[in-house]
Amino acid sequence: MICSESEAKFKYCPYLMTSDDKMKFCQGTMCMMWRFCDSDKGYCGLAGKPETSK
Repeated sequence: MICSESEAKFKYCPYLMTSDDKMKFCQGTMCMMWRFCDSDKGYCGLAGKPETSK
């Protein structure tokens, strides 16, 4: 799903866990897996490349 970093920060990341095994929110551009589509939107590279609607 392509979204802005501000939208991504409210999505849960299955790889970031707290000490009591709760998921943390997406780190956006601070994560090595964040991929940019254009200057202000991107997606999580762990999920693969998103489909674009025609």
